[in-house]
Amino acid sequence: MAQILEGKLLKPFLIHEIKELERIKRALNLDEHIPAIDNIVLAIVPSRRGSSFELVSVFKDTLRESDIVFPEENFILLLLPGTDAMGAVHILEGLADFIGKDLKDFAFVVYPEEGQTAQELIENLQKKALNQFNLDLSKCLN
Repeated sequence: MAQILEGKLLKPFLIHEIKELERIKRALNLDEHIPAIDNIVLAIVPSRRGSSFELVSVFKDTLRESDIVFPEENFILLLLPGTDAMGAVHILEGLADFIGKDLKDFAFVVYPEEGQTAQELIENLQKKALNQFNLDLSKCLN
């Protein structure tokens, strides 16, 4: 069961997750790529106007305990630790199949490929949200 938090907490949690992954990697003295340790996905899932809050319980019950759901008015942000791009597609397409028409589409960025810092990941997700969905995330993520 995923955690649900306010959007203003996304950046501090993302910063924490990145630092925690770096610490674990150093402590284990790992050089090879291990998605469960190396990757974090930050995703946006737009929904029909006003329906994102209704979808929160579905997301909460469907996602893992380590995942965090940040509901906003007409979209949901997801923080998926230990998930790579293929895992994100699998999770998000599964949610879309389960939810159906209330879920429009999704976009995501993957740490560290699409950003080395929380700020870079957020900026890259903001660009995708603007280009794909005409959504301006700057008010809720800055």
